[in-house]
Amino acid sequence: MRKRDMTFASAVLEAIDALLALAYIGLQIYYGVCYHIQVFKFVANILVLLLVYIAITWLQHYPERLNHIAAELCVGNIRKYSLRLLTFVKLVFTAGLLVPCVCDAFGIAIRDVYSLIMIGLILVVTAYYEYRIFQEIKSLRK
Repeated sequence: MRKRDMTFASAVLEAIDALLALAYIGLQIYYGVCYHIQVFKFVANILVLLLVYIAITWLQHYPERLNHIAAELCVGNIRKYSLRLLTFVKLVFTAGLLVPCVCDAFGIAIRDVYSLIMIGLILVVTAYYEYRIFQEIKSLRK
């Protein structure tokens, strides 16, 4: 996220998100060492997180690419909603990956429906903010 777009709340969410990502990476390395998991498996888990995290962070620098609109049109509420969308999706994604790791560490089994709940939560966040963005674009074009 660019410095001009950074607010206190977004900085706190970014810091929380970075800490969650680091905790996930640490737990993956811990599981790999303690349970003698194949190197490829836990490296692949870490790479998935890193690639998605980097892609969403890149989109936060260029939020106009999210909806394929011109940079001149991506101002005001459109930019604000785009950045919120990306921030919350990144937060839900990293938290969604971390929760099963923490539950495994405590010996708690998570049901398979957890993945569907996380996907549903990401879709709800995306649908809400995209609806708001499309409303703003529609009001600008009138």
